[in-house]
Amino acid sequence: MRIQRSLVLFVAVSGWLLTAGAVAQTTPAPQDNSNMPANGQATMPNNGQSNMDNSGQSQELVDPGVIYNDKNPGSWVGKTVMLKNVMVQDTNKGGNFWIGSDSHHRILVLKPQDNANAKALQVHKGDIVTITGTVQPASKYAATETGAEKGSMQDAENSSGVFLQARDLSVASSTQH
Repeated sequence: MRIQRSLVLFVAVSGWLLTAGAVAQTTPAPQDNSNMPANGQATMPNNGQSNMDNSGQSQELVDPGVIYNDKNPGSWVGKTVMLKNVMVQDTNKGGNFWIGSDSHHRILVLKPQDNANAKALQVHKGDIVTITGTVQPASKYAATETGAEKGSMQDAENSSGVFLQARDLSVASSTQH
């Protein structure tokens, strides 16, 4: 009889311990919210500038150097930006173009293939343009997927490591009359 009680007690305690362990594994650990702003939305350290606002809207920039001079231009990958009134630094045969200060400090812009007006729009060196698009990593694979010239994509890989896949494009001022 005594052995039966001990066995029953052992089974009961073991079952309780197993249940408590399972609950502990599925309950998230408490989070340290001491650095959380009052609005409850986490923010990225901005180091004097911000890539995106918390709403996911595009970040408006007037200098593409904010991206290509970033210590890690790859941190912009996937972000939607609007580059407003920036100068075309160079163009290529495929109709895509570069914005930036020189051949080592620039970003390749690929015109949207699904927007007939933007695709047909001719830009020239010195034009002032506004572009909305998504920053993407430059690679041989990206050249194949986007139809970009391989040499241009290789230049993008070697300069900033990223390119801008334009969604919208407009010319504010043209050097061609």
